[in-house]
Amino acid sequence: MKLREQLGLNIQEARRSREISQEDLAHRANIDRGYMGKIENAKHAASIDMIEAIAKALDIEPMELLKPRA
Repeated sequence: MKLREQLGLNIQEARRSREISQEDLAHRANIDRGYMGKIENAKHAASIDMIEAIAKALDIEPMELLKPRA
């Protein structure tokens, strides 16, 4: 699995486990909702700064968004 795909899945998992909508997460991370959807669906690559902003909005470490899941 590509890292871009893993990132998207990890964001979705973290967001859903916290019961946060995609729109709310995008707002918290100061990212356009449409762009957030494209990151989650591996249509666009996220910059390091964007990964950091998303992680902060989810209250997790940025590396958690890049870890492979078993």
